[in-house]
Amino acid sequence: MFQELVRYAPTVHDATVRGALYPRRSLVLVAGVPGAGKSTLLRRLFGLRGDEERTVLTADGVRVIDSLQSRYRLGSLLGRVPYPLWRWVVHVLHLTRVAAALCGGPVVVHECGTRRPVRVLLALLCRLRRYEVHVLMIDATPQEARSGQNARGRRVTERSHRVHSRRWRRLRAATRHGPTAFAPGARSLLALDRRRARELAWIRFGPCANDPSLLHTAVESPSTQLELVVSPTP
Repeated sequence: MFQELVRYAPTVHDATVRGALYPRRSLVLVAGVPGAGKSTLLRRLFGLRGDEERTVLTADGVRVIDSLQSRYRLGSLLGRVPYPLWRWVVHVLHLTRVAAALCGGPVVVHECGTRRPVRVLLALLCRLRRYEVHVLMIDATPQEARSGQNARGRRVTERSHRVHSRRWRRLRAATRHGPTAFAPGARSLLALDRRRARELAWIRFGPCANDPSLLHTAVESPSTQLELVVSPTP
């Protein structure tokens, strides 16, 4: 049985609403295939507009990084060039910004998660900066992901969609063995379908996140259960 590090509690006004509480020195990876709802979740929970070109620093000191920020920032310089030719530059800038954000406060990152080298690199950066890695997976079916892409008006190619979906199925199966199957040293993994992702009311960070006396876990309430897998403390 995994030791519980990430816990869930109802809000004051509604006992059915859940949120996630993490230690402050954490990197939370919000993962999912394109169209799963990662950017939507970040906008809803952290007040992003969706058109930012730089890392967003919230009033609570949380740095929120969406890969779209890098794309929009480079678009003014490279917008006349077909995007597939400079997509790799977006990825490099995105990872560089994540590395720069690991300076003590909590960080939340939009990352599809289907590329293992990227997951390993992020885990290495966190180890070097003494950050905990926590994963929030939004599990969407291929049909749901396509619908999400249509809704945002931005679709990946059919080939890219198939590749992401195939890798995601393998990753989802592997992570049932624990968070470290997603990224080396990951401390927790929370897997939500799109409906439960919409029910997630908040993500907060605090020094008391590991105190077992504060909150009850989601698994205590089958009617509102969230899938939680947490690595044991070393």
